Amino acid sequence: MRGEFKQWLIEIQEAALAHKREKALAAGDESSWKRFIWTSTDKNKAIKDRFRDEGVQRGYRSRPSHETKAGQWLYDFVWREFDENNNLLKVVLTMEIEVSESKISSLLYDFHKLLQADSEYKVFVFQTKTEADVQAAMIALKTAAQHYQSRSVSKYLLCGWSTQLNQFSFSNFEQETAPWTKPIHADAITELT
Repeated sequence: MRGEFKQWLIEIQEAALAHKREKALAAGDESSWKRFIWTSTDKNKAIKDRFRDEGVQRGYRSRPSHETKAGQWLYDFVWREFDENNNLLKVVLTMEIEVSESKISSLLYDFHKLLQADSEYKVFVFQTKTEADVQAAMIALKTAAQHYQSRSVSKYLLCGWSTQLNQFSFSNFEQETAPWTKPIHADAITELT
């Protein structure tokens, strides 16, 4: 599924670049398209709208939701799965989008939220200036994940937007459960009196 996520983000990128070129052409100089900014607000909306639409096709309820007008739910974006009695079964996807801050400390603050999320898929979208900055951030984010003592297997996709290159770079990895994590069996639970 991370391959699909990546493809959607590339399609979002291509649409944004086409829009920037249209704006430059309308201003009289298509070659100046890089001067037109894809704003953080526009990035957020494009990403959330696309993932929301894809989630609906797969039977997931998204937050934020355009149907119920419900806002964010714990994270910037989630896909949730419910049963026929409206019981929450699981959170399938958790996403944090940090495209207004580019300092690694700020990125790590939001990324730490993803670490504790109980979802199979975790997507982190961020923005820095250069490709070198994107790669440095990815190393810091992976290092943070390696140190986290996870209780569930997680499949990560990191998406770094370089404002200099006007493109996303991607990295994915999996995090296994911490070695100390073992399921608790009913017969191992004793009642405290």
